[in-house]
Parts: sequence; C-alpha cells; structure tokens
Amino acid sequence: MRRRPDRALVVPRTGLPVERAINAIAEALESTGTLVLSAEPGAGKSSLVPLVAANHTDARVVLLQPRRLAARATAFRLADLIGEDIGRTIGLTMRGERRVDRTTRIEVVTEAVLTNRLLADPELPGIGCVIFDEFHERSLDADLGLGMAIESRALLRPDLQIVVMSATIDTEPVSRLLDDAPVVAVPGRAHPVVTVRRQRPVRSAWVNEVAAATLEALASHPGDALIFAPGRAEVERVRRTLEGRTTAAVHALHGGTTAARQRALLRPGTERRVIVATAVAETSVTVPGVRIVIDGGLARRPRFDPTSGLGHLETVFVPRFGADQRRGRAGRTDDGLCVRLWSAEDERHLDESFEPEIVAGDPLPISFALCRWGDPDAAELPLLDHPGGRRLAAGRTVLAQLGLIDETGRPTTLGRAAGDLPVHPRSAAALLAASGTPAAAGVLTAVAALEEDLRLPGADLGDLGSLPQDRLARAASHLRRRTRHLPSSAAESQPADLVEALLDAWPDRLAAARPERPDRFQMATGSGVSVPAGSPLVGAPFLVVATAGGSSRSDLVVRAAVATDRRTVLDRLGDRITTTDVVEWDDRLDRVVAWRVQRLGAIVLHREPLPHPNPEAIREALLSAVHRQGLDRLTWSAEGRQLRARLAWLHGEDPDNWPDVSDDALVEQLERWLDLSGAESLAEVHIGGELARLLDWRQRRELDQLAPPAMRPPRGALRRIDYADGRPVWPVRIQQLFGLDEHPTVGPKRTPVVIELLTPADRPAQVTTDLPGFWRGSYANVRAELRGRYPKHAWPEDPLPA
Repeated sequence: MRRRPDRALVVPRTGLPVERAINAIAEALESTGTLVLSAEPGAGKSSLVPLVAANHTDARVVLLQPRRLAARATAFRLADLIGEDIGRTIGLTMRGERRVDRTTRIEVVTEAVLTNRLLADPELPGIGCVIFDEFHERSLDADLGLGMAIESRALLRPDLQIVVMSATIDTEPVSRLLDDAPVVAVPGRAHPVVTVRRQRPVRSAWVNEVAAATLEALASHPGDALIFAPGRAEVERVRRTLEGRTTAAVHALHGGTTAARQRALLRPGTERRVIVATAVAETSVTVPGVRIVIDGGLARRPRFDPTSGLGHLETVFVPRFGADQRRGRAGRTDDGLCVRLWSAEDERHLDESFEPEIVAGDPLPISFALCRWGDPDAAELPLLDHPGGRRLAAGRTVLAQLGLIDETGRPTTLGRAAGDLPVHPRSAAALLAASGTPAAAGVLTAVAALEEDLRLPGADLGDLGSLPQDRLARAASHLRRRTRHLPSSAAESQPADLVEALLDAWPDRLAAARPERPDRFQMATGSGVSVPAGSPLVGAPFLVVATAGGSSRSDLVVRAAVATDRRTVLDRLGDRITTTDVVEWDDRLDRVVAWRVQRLGAIVLHREPLPHPNPEAIREALLSAVHRQGLDRLTWSAEGRQLRARLAWLHGEDPDNWPDVSDDALVEQLERWLDLSGAESLAEVHIGGELARLLDWRQRRELDQLAPPAMRPPRGALRRIDYADGRPVWPVRIQQLFGLDEHPTVGPKRTPVVIELLTPADRPAQVTTDLPGFWRGSYANVRAELRGRYPKHAWPEDPLPA
C-alpha cells in the first residue's frame, strides 16, 4: 500500500462525468499503480484525474500535455479549481517558462520535458506519478517517454505510478504495454451536434469558403463559433477575411498567441465570438461558449522525407479521428452545429488517423534519444510501434557525422553536452560548435528562430531582420538562459560565422544551384529544393538548408537556409569530398562518356575528361545502355538473326531444354552472351554467333542436328531454312526435289518442315507439309501451269523416278 500524502488535495465537485469514476481510478492507483483511462471529450479527465492521483502518492504528479497552449490552459484550470495561483500547488514547466516551487504537488509539463528528465536521470527522483494526457496524438516524446517510464518502473522505480489518458484510444495494446494495467472508460458529456456538409473547395478558394460557411452558421445557430484552420498563416487569413463582416468579435488562437491572450480566450466571454484556431483546439483545450464548429477539413502534419533527409510540414486532409474530435467541440455545453467543408463521398475516403511520429518522423532525435538511453536499436524499450531498423541506422549515421555518438552508438563527450540542451540534435551541434567563438551570438539567434519555427518571408536565415523582433528576442532570451552553461568549443576548426556553424551542423543539407534555374537547387542527398520568389537566396551558388516545406511530390520549398560559396564548402567539408572515375552512357551523345568527378554527395563540384577509362567500366556502361534502350539498338547480322530464330523455335518446341531468347530474357542475360570488346558506342556492336554462348556442350552438338540452318535437296546446292516466323520454312525449287518421296522433318519432335515450292525463277508456286501427297495430288495442276511458263525446263509426269 502506498503511503498517502500528508496534505490531501480536495477534489472539487464539478459535475463532470469523470467524477463517477474517481473510486475506480483510486483503486487502480492503489492496487497496481497503473491505469489506462479512456474518457470521451468533455469528461473532465485533465481537470480531476491529476487531483485524484496527487492524493495517492507522496511525491509530485507530472501531467503531460502535447502542446504548450494546452499545458498552460490545463495548469491554470487546475489552479482555479483549488483556488490558488499557478506556481504553488499547481506548477507549469515548458520551453521558456517554469513556475514551480517546493510546495508544488502537480506539475503540468510539455511532453519533451519528461523525456529529457528521464534521459538525465531514469529514476525520476521526486516524482511519484506520471500522467500521459491526450496520448492518442502519439507524439514522439509521448511514445518515448512512456516506454522509458515503463522501463524505469520495471528496473528502478517499482513505486512509480503511470496513467495513460485519451479521449479515444485503443486501450488494449496500451494496457498490455503496462503489464495488463486496469482500464477505466468514462463517457463524455456531449450534447447533440447536427452535422452539415458543403462541397469541398479548391485550395485557392478555401479561405473565402470557410468565411462564407461561418457567416451562414452564425446567422442560423446561437453561440460562439470555432473555426479549424491548418496553420497560423491560414488562421490569420481567415481572421482578416471575417473582420468587419460579422458583429461577433474575431480572434486567432494558435501557438504564437500570447499567454495572456490565450487565457482570455479560454474563459467565457461577454460578447459573441468567432475563434479561428489551429489543431491546438482539437483536444486538451476547451473553448467555453462554442456551439458552432466550422471544419475546413485541412490539417498540417510533420512529414519526413528519407530521400532528401528533410522534415517538413505538409498540408493534408484531416483524418477521421481528428474530424470527430473537432466536431465534438460543438457539443460541450449545449446543442451544437458542425459544418464540414467536404462531401459524404470525401468522408468515406478519410484516413482513420495519422501515422505516429515515431514511425514517420525525423529519425535523428529518435536515434539520439535511444543512444542516450543505451538502447540504440530500441531492442528492449517497450514501445507501441518500433521506429524501424533502417530509419534508426540512418539517424545514427548523421549523429556520427556530427560527432555526437561513437562507432558503438554511445554518446561522445560532445554528444553528452548536446543531450543537455533542450533543442534538436543539429541545433545542439551548431550551438556547441560556435560556443565561445565570435559566431556564438548569431548562431544562438538563428537556432532560436528555428526552434520557435519563426517564418522567414525570404527564407534567408542570415537575415533575421524580417522577423517580428519582439518574438525573436523573446525566443533568443529563453534559449540563452537554457544554454548559459555551454562548454567552449573544442572543435579543431571552429566556425568563423553563422554560415560555417550551420554547415558543420547540417553538412548533408548542402544544396548547389542548378545552372538553368537560379531559384532551384540540388541537395547533396539528390533531391531538389527551390527558394521562394524574390528571396535573396535566388542565384546563390550554394545553400545550407535548415528547413523546407511543401509537398514531397515536387521540389520542397526552402523555409530557412543560408547562402555560402564554393571556398567555404571546400574548406569546411573537404574531408567529405570524394573523387571517382565515372564511365557512363550518355543518351544525348549516344555514346559512352568518361569523367573524373569530384562530388559531395549527389552534388558535382568538378569534372574533367578521363583519358583512359577502364575497359570493363566501358563494357558496364554499354550493358546499362542496352538494359535501358533494348536490343533494337544493336546491329544484328544475318547470321545472328538466323541463330536467334533457330533457338527461339527450339525453345518453343522444347522449353525445358533450350534457352529463352526473347527480348526480356536476353536483356536479363546480357553479361553471359553479349561481346562488347573494343566498343564505345552501340553502333559499333554487331551481333553474329554470340548467342551460342548461352548453350552448353550438348546443346551446341545437337543444335545443327535438330535445327539445321540449311538442307541439301536431292538435286542442287544447300538451301537455307528460315525459322523467323516461328516455324521452319525451306524455300526450294520443285525440280530440285524430284525423286524425294519422304517429307523432311526437324526438331526434337520431328516436326515437318514447311516446304515453299519455288518456280525456276525462285517465285512461290505452292506450300506443303506433305511432299508425297503433293506429288500424287496437286503436282499435276502445278505441272500443267508451269510447263507453259517455263517450257525449257523438264516437267515429267511422274517426278519420283526422275
């Protein structure tokens, strides 16, 4: 039995549905110390469960929230419930803000805070219970944090309580992960919501259609309206479009909204309101007074492109789970209305949910966290979904290039210092490389802009003057406080400025200008990126790309990068440059070309003609050309065509014993039979008897017996057999066959040869596969006709004695 705390918290009577489950929650915490709570939206789980948990542990309760806005709102709501100011019994910790003291019993944190604490000290001293709220969002830190907490409980802290909560969640796999934790389900307090669908708008008309739907809903239904937009830019465009067109006050709610403004919006208003929000309002946060939801159908989702190595935000259609969450916001307090900007047909094709970040996100922070935990392959860590061995290996490759881990996957001295910084591993590498150098201040400001995801209109990270300076200064100040104990750089070649520091931290993100398009660049990974129109980066010879966005189906658009030059690239990345001899087929020149090439990844820095290419490399290039362009590019001699036709006929007669010589089969076996000695272009390749290389000794011996290239008639010279039409055809003059009363056959099945009977002028007279029958049948008619045309030739009545 766990000792109860000396000072119990009063769980207020709120009328929320979760109150009916308080005894079950308390029993689970006392009996097993674990719990999976499935509570529908509006049940009050975030408000009451932490208070209940605080009365069943003598240490601090840590409540995780997926977003800063939700963390702040939850902390203030809990403080209001017990009648205190935040920072005492109820604390708050997130990036840039910490309000706790020694009396704090419940600390609301963003998910990364817990992960960093576990990595710093897996025993979690002073913490008695960890509550994962809104776990259905499956962020990387939630998945890793849960796995690490479970492992810590199993190995170090058997008294650690773990609670997993979500509005809707598949409880069975989570319960199994927690060693069959008790499951408690709580119904919500939802009111009926009428759903209205409109036609799905094209992207260019999306803002106007959302505004029109909002105005119609405000005119027909009471209450405040909550509009869902995919990102901050769309939120502001919708807000500006609505202002002045409605008597309701129009507000924006997103991650950049100030704390005071957020808190005001999350309290009941005295006037009718329209709140345009990002996904921050889908879960965790209740906006009072809302009875109308306008769902624009779009969501912004982080996407990692393994080809380019870039993570970016992609605008996609909302999944079914997110749409249901949004709809539920309209029925929290009274009957509601949900307007969806998509049809019933569109709805049938919605994805159920987004892929978890641990499966689809940037593998670098995943790999770094696992290396710091001591389980680089996630072989032991209890996870709902494994990140994937190849993705983890790719992440470790980059971490090793940055000097953060050694060859065994353990963090280096630099890696341990980077792990103490609450930023992305690349950002940490840049800060550490610049620490104590003249570049430190500029690097810190640039990293602050990246970590806060501040949008640069021209995408030039070297020119931060276009950003809101108050937000930039705030972000830089927060980062400076969190990194004030950075060790001085120990790098052999310290960066002299921001560009060199970023090049050290993002070496695989180098991009070179494409000569034909000054706004487009090729990355060292081989992928393409472009810069926004009018950006000062247009025309730069090289970029170091920090972030990009857009669709992975086309070039990603650079969102933050710095320009650099060739000398800097050679100085900082000289050890990564490779020199190779390249011998390849050039489709444009229609021949093999040979170069000595200097590359940095996929970027060609320099090339010059290679005077004496390796003959084997030339052969490989020619083979590659034939693979791509087909056998029609080769010149076949009459001998080669006849041999191929003979073999094709034999394969048809006896496929088990004779090779397939179709185009596809021959291309697959080019290396076995094609002789490319001395050739440098396909025009120089002439095919004769090379196909015989496909035959073994027995087949070579039997080839002329079973498919002879020619036969000698009773009179005259050899006459060639033509196999080109898929059957053996023997053109021969009638007079040359006088005296032959047996039809010739070929092949393993003794197939009758098709005899093409010719006139003395070698013109076809008749075709037969039954020569004896011809002599005794239609020969008389043929004789009568040809005697008149060729009177000088003998035409006996009986050709056999002749």
